[in-house]
Amino acid sequence: MAIGSLTSAWVLFKIGVTDTLGALTYTGRIEGSLFLVAAILEIIATIAVFDHWGKRRLTSSGIMVLVGVSISLLVSLLLLSVQIYGGEYTHYLWLWLAILLWSAWALGQLEPHRILKEITHPKSFAVGAVVSAVFVASNFAYTQVYLPYASPVQARVIAKLGTPSLNQKRTILHLPVELHYQNSGKVGFTLLSSQYSVYGRTVKFNERANGPKEWKNDMAREPMADLYRHTEVQGRNLLSAGEFFRAGNSLDPDQEFTEKKVVELPAGSEYDSIEVTASATAIRADRGDLGVDYSTPHYSWDITSLDGKHLYDAPDWVAQPGDEYISHHARIYYGSEILNMTRKARYVTYWRVIPKEFSGANPENDLTEPYGELTISELHQEAREPSNSDYDELYSRYGLQDTYSPWLRESLSALLKAAGG
Repeated sequence: MAIGSLTSAWVLFKIGVTDTLGALTYTGRIEGSLFLVAAILEIIATIAVFDHWGKRRLTSSGIMVLVGVSISLLVSLLLLSVQIYGGEYTHYLWLWLAILLWSAWALGQLEPHRILKEITHPKSFAVGAVVSAVFVASNFAYTQVYLPYASPVQARVIAKLGTPSLNQKRTILHLPVELHYQNSGKVGFTLLSSQYSVYGRTVKFNERANGPKEWKNDMAREPMADLYRHTEVQGRNLLSAGEFFRAGNSLDPDQEFTEKKVVELPAGSEYDSIEVTASATAIRADRGDLGVDYSTPHYSWDITSLDGKHLYDAPDWVAQPGDEYISHHARIYYGSEILNMTRKARYVTYWRVIPKEFSGANPENDLTEPYGELTISELHQEAREPSNSDYDELYSRYGLQDTYSPWLRESLSALLKAAGG
């Protein structure tokens, strides 16, 4: 009896301390404190075991043991239900089953009907136990199901062009780029990746008007292509690309982050226009917490050597052999310790790939731009390419959020004029 009761106390204490100090939501911490109270009651029940089967100096020792066993039964049922609902196996499953079987055995040893006769108001005792169990279960459902559903992530990425300027010789155009990342929702989120890109677009003017034939060719290359009557887009050259928000950092509700970049290009460039776009991927801060090592970059080349010797290849679905990359990798911890114990450990991996081949300015063949790939998988399963159903599950489980800025385009002549050129 004592060993079973202590085992239950350990489970309750582990969940209670972890969630009270580190749950990702306020209600989760309240839930953790309730588990701590239950752990204390379980320890008292363990002490009462020796009196109940000993000299029985305390008239309430049997009631204390019954309370402890009832707590064990309810908690094991809750944890087993969460485990079955998640559909994942962890070694803790055997612990929940052991506690459940022990609770059933312990109730048979106690003969609850006899102990309840010792209570002045047995119905009140039973009602109180049921209400407490319902409160814990409903609070868990509220924090893990309702809140994520009712409070979706609302992120905005905006790319703006500032006032351009020319150097003293009027040969170089300095083009400021402002990148805004805003949390306009009611829940915080943690950034997994971000990237901005600045392009110079080249076009060819045709005296002969384009028609359906040319437009169909354009849309075959790019379904969302703009259609022009006299203009033929020849391609885009990447002028600048990079990250604008540090991976692993968080953004609280109503908080905005602004990063400013400056792109230089020859004032005599033959580009028709300059285009800017940005994107970011994040997870809900109340659904997952990244390990601190996610912000540490890992390089595919030897950063200590002068020639930057290539060392590692990314998985085949991420990049071609020999492509260089910078990766981030860390475990995702769930919002509550209950989920950490009933779900398999998951790790997020993000690769920012720098292709080794350069194929010019053709938009459908341009491989000059760094790009990102992301997966959330079990440990050492990063090489498996996620399916569409995998991504659907990730978006549901972690509130994964991809955010894109509106595509910004300004004519180069207007930018030169604004710079005084």
